[in-house]
Amino acid sequence: MDPSFALDPTTALQAATRLQAPAPRPPRLLVAGAGGPLGREVLREALAHGRYAGVGVLTRAPLQAGLRKLHAVPCGDDDTAALPAHDIAVVVFDRGRDHYGRDEAYHLPEPQALPALAARVRASGVHTLVVVCPIAPALLPQALQHGLANLDEQAVTALGFERLLFVRPTQDAVAASVTSWPQRLARWMLSQLRYMIPQQERPLRAGAVAAFVFEVLRQWRDAAPGTRVAAAPLLWAAAQKEGPEPVVQRWLHGDTTLALPHRGRGPG
Repeated sequence: MDPSFALDPTTALQAATRLQAPAPRPPRLLVAGAGGPLGREVLREALAHGRYAGVGVLTRAPLQAGLRKLHAVPCGDDDTAALPAHDIAVVVFDRGRDHYGRDEAYHLPEPQALPALAARVRASGVHTLVVVCPIAPALLPQALQHGLANLDEQAVTALGFERLLFVRPTQDAVAASVTSWPQRLARWMLSQLRYMIPQQERPLRAGAVAAFVFEVLRQWRDAAPGTRVAAAPLLWAAAQKEGPEPVVQRWLHGDTTLALPHRGRGPG
C-alpha cells in the first residue's frame, strides 16, 4: 500500500468515533387535552407515527394505559408541580362529547392556564410546543370561547421555546360577544345548523388538523426554529388531495404563495 494514502492517527481516531456514535434518541412527547374529538385524534396520530420514545398524556384521574409507549402523567392540583421530562408537548383546547365517559380521565386545559402550563412543560425540558385551537369553537362553552380570545401568546413566547407553533384551524376562532336576546337567539339557531352539515362537507376534520401538526413536527427538525402561526388557509391547503407533506415543506421553507382552496369542496 502506498504510504501517501495512509491516514494520520488523528483522522483515523475521528473516523472511528463517528462510526461508533450512537443514533439520536427518539423524542418524548406529551399531550395535554386528549379528551374530545380533536384531542383524541391528536393522541391517536401521536401513537400511530411510532417515532417517539414515549407518549405521555396529562390526566386528572387514574387512567389505565393499555397501549405500548403510552403512559399517564397525573396533572395534580398544583399548577406549579414538576412534570416528568419530555422533549415535545402538544396542548389541545377542546371539550369532550363522549357520553360514555371515556374522556373524563384526561386533563382539559383552560385557555387562561396556558402560560402556567407552558412554563411547567418548559421546565420539564420541552423545547418544542404546539398549541392547537379547536376546529369548531362556536360549539364550545361560552367561557372557553372567551378565553380563546385572550390566549397570552406573548407570555408563552417569552418562555424561550426553541420551536413554538400556534395552530388556528378556523377563521372565526372566537365569535363576537352578543348581549341582546335577539342576537343570542339568532346565534343559537345558527349553531344548531352546524349539526346538519355532513362530516365530509365541514371545513376541516379533526384528523386533518392532527395530521398537519405531526407533519410539521416531522419536518421542522430540518427547518429554521422560531415561533409560527398556522392559520386557516394553510390548514385548508394541507387538507387537500396532495396531503400535508408538500404544503408543510413549502411553508416551513418560506413559501408565502399558498392559495386558499375552493370552499365548495371538502378536504381530500
